[in-house]
Amino acid sequence: MQDFNDLKHLWKQDDQNDILPQIKLSRIKSFRQVLIRKEIIGAILLLITGIAIIALVYFLDFRHKTLTLYSSLFIVSLLCFTQASLMLTTANKIKQISETAIPTEHLLQWRQFNIFRKKRIHWNLPIYHILLSIALSIYLWEILQGANSTYYLLAYLPTYGWILFSYFYIGKKQLAKNDQDINEIISQLEELERQFGN
Repeated sequence: MQDFNDLKHLWKQDDQNDILPQIKLSRIKSFRQVLIRKEIIGAILLLITGIAIIALVYFLDFRHKTLTLYSSLFIVSLLCFTQASLMLTTANKIKQISETAIPTEHLLQWRQFNIFRKKRIHWNLPIYHILLSIALSIYLWEILQGANSTYYLLAYLPTYGWILFSYFYIGKKQLAKNDQDINEIISQLEELERQFGN
């Protein structure tokens, strides 16, 4: 009778081990879909913003029509399109992570994506914010020519306050959360790899 109880115990353990990977893999799949959706929605919003800026340039009659003014708006629009393109590239990289791959390969794909993401963040975010700041500075300078210093303060302080807040607080907080989530996925896949010895 003892042998039967041992077999029953092993069978229950095997059942629990089978459920565990399914739960973890469904979380990973869900997180992957969330990442793809965020990148695509962000890209769409940036494309709409870039198109709206071009429409403003075309339809609005600016008081001071200068090449500098139009160039600054073109640069902001170009930044939106470039950033949208990078976001779509990132979404495509995430889509290439195969859920049907063996655990070792799946883990490698997540690691490679994480390396790609960190490289992109390292050079892209600072350059994007610096170029955006310069272009907006030129735009505001051109628009506010002849205005008193109060208007300059009212235009520059909220604009650069928001850029600094979005870069140093919102951006860093979002990056830390994504880092934590991706590192958690990688550690779960490493654990699954250890459990099944693949």
